[in-house]
Amino acid sequence: MSKEIATTQFRYRTAPEVVADALREAIHRNEYAPGAQLHQEEIARKFGISRIPVRDALRQLQAEGLVELFPNRGAFVSNPTPEELREVFHLRILLETYALRLAVKEYTDEELVRCGEMLDALEKTADRAEWSRGDHGFHSALYAPCRQPRTLGLIENLRGSVNRFYFLHFSPEQNGAANDKEHRELLAACVRRDAEAAVTVLEAHLQRALREVESIQAAEPEA
Repeated sequence: MSKEIATTQFRYRTAPEVVADALREAIHRNEYAPGAQLHQEEIARKFGISRIPVRDALRQLQAEGLVELFPNRGAFVSNPTPEELREVFHLRILLETYALRLAVKEYTDEELVRCGEMLDALEKTADRAEWSRGDHGFHSALYAPCRQPRTLGLIENLRGSVNRFYFLHFSPEQNGAANDKEHRELLAACVRRDAEAAVTVLEAHLQRALREVESIQAAEPEA
């Protein structure tokens, strides 16, 4: 990102927010590989700012599970182990099914129509980045009516921990058919206001995603 672009964005958001957003996107796109060091001086120079907002941005990414900070060593892109990934997905299953079960009772017809429109758009998406954002948006829209902001915030952080794998490996061509089927089943259960059926579909959906992520990580060469 050029200094000019960064300067324009600083007019509307704080410097740590701008830096965190840029680094988050770069990590998701694997521009910073797992285990790569993030040099504060270099990042600050790139944005034309001091190291203080860079440090604040890195702390935010640490809270999201994307960055690890070590005293006297610096910041590194996280590289979760298979055990850590399983923990993340098991937590996702607990929290997302909890949010969904509450949300099903609160849906308006308009919210369900909107979810259907989002799913229509998602199924037509061939671009990997757009598909990843659309998938995220669809799930977020399903959970939002639960009106549990802390739970939703935790879900966002947990999703961030595995977004790198989604962006790099979950292409619409390879994964679209299975995801489309599960998404349609999930939405249909929500439309029926059948919370238990919706939760069952969602859990199976996340369990399959975990198996795929584990197989991807197992195939990656060790550093």
